Amino acid sequence: MRRTFALGIATVVAMAGLAGCGGNNEDEPEGKQKAPVTIEWWGWAPGYDKAAAAWNAAHPGITVKFTQTEPGAKGGYQKMLSAVKAGKAPCLAQVGAETLPSFLVEGAVEDITPYVKDKAAKFQQSALKSVTFGGKQVAVPVDSGPMGLFYRKDIFAKHKIPVPTTWEEFTAAAEKLHAADPDTYLTSFNPDDMYGFSGLAQQAGAKWFSTEGDAWKVAVNDEPTLKVAAYWQKLIDKKLVDVQAAWSDAWFKHFSDGKIASLVGPVWMTKVLEDSVKGTSGKWAVAPMPNWVAGQPATGNVGGSPNAVLKGCKNPKEAVEFATWLSTDTSAFDGLVTDGGLFPTTVNGAALPAIGTGRPFYGDQPVFKVFAEAARTTVPDFGWGPATPELNDAFNAAVGDAVKKGGPLAEAFAAIQTKAVKSLKDKGLTVSQ
Repeated sequence: MRRTFALGIATVVAMAGLAGCGGNNEDEPEGKQKAPVTIEWWGWAPGYDKAAAAWNAAHPGITVKFTQTEPGAKGGYQKMLSAVKAGKAPCLAQVGAETLPSFLVEGAVEDITPYVKDKAAKFQQSALKSVTFGGKQVAVPVDSGPMGLFYRKDIFAKHKIPVPTTWEEFTAAAEKLHAADPDTYLTSFNPDDMYGFSGLAQQAGAKWFSTEGDAWKVAVNDEPTLKVAAYWQKLIDKKLVDVQAAWSDAWFKHFSDGKIASLVGPVWMTKVLEDSVKGTSGKWAVAPMPNWVAGQPATGNVGGSPNAVLKGCKNPKEAVEFATWLSTDTSAFDGLVTDGGLFPTTVNGAALPAIGTGRPFYGDQPVFKVFAEAARTTVPDFGWGPATPELNDAFNAAVGDAVKKGGPLAEAFAAIQTKAVKSLKDKGLTVSQ
């Protein structure tokens, strides 16, 4: 199940200009032949280019022109928003579920409700909730990001370390491994990875953003979040984790060199590791992420990128038609599982052939079966607010500074909370706390 997000605030929907359907492409009169349509589509997920080519080969009346962009947080979102303001935006764009509320407040998305009414049954209800605001749907769900434990089988076997099933066992494994080999760490802590941390907080029961009437409630420093922060604080203080910038060359090199033996991350990391540390192929496996209470599985979610119809799209009906095909066609999504490591949000997605197929990098383990089970235990009701870019900046600054100075992470989250509240108020939104 995706992270859920309910936004029933009339003021926000009004700010976004979603009073009615944004496009001007209603059904053509019966008998009238439709002119060929070209849909521009921006995104960065592996396999999207192949999907566009497959669609174009089978649908000559609607051509999809795919453009590879930088990932959203690395500049893709700003490029999209700038294009909307300039009146030059593509019809369709990959926008993370965590950032979609920000696009809504910026007035950058169209209401596609009239074109999706007959498609709702294809998707999980939680997936639809994540793209629906005030009763208006603005995007088509694609994938979700249930988390798991990626680990080096060879290193675990060498040091006789059991695969941890709880966070208490995870600490014990970290202590045992680092004692046996001081140059090797069980895992890393990334002070610049808010999204990864959010999944850990979600698993513990955090609810960062929610709504109460027409007001926002912000709780980035709630009790579950501070519980997770305290846990990692102990590992950092004991020097049991490798503190590294996420996605850095040094981070991947430590995976390649066996200096980091595991990663708690989302399903799409299957493909990232395959592409980034190829020399370790066959040495990895995947298990469920550790739990706080033995025998009570709970899973966090990181990621999930719907395809949003951006403001100004002249052919929203055709854009939705393609986006729905991408998310629901067996052949199309099987390719996204294989090439991109994406996990489906459709009702029957877990039955896709690629979900049960072994992957050589993981010793032919059908790792997506682990994530299919994890998706069933994703903790609900973790919400994102309409100021995710600002929240990300605040996280990187506060957590990065705390780690650098050796200060408590709890204080960092107090600072993040203050900045998160200010960001919403600066956008003219009401905050109840």
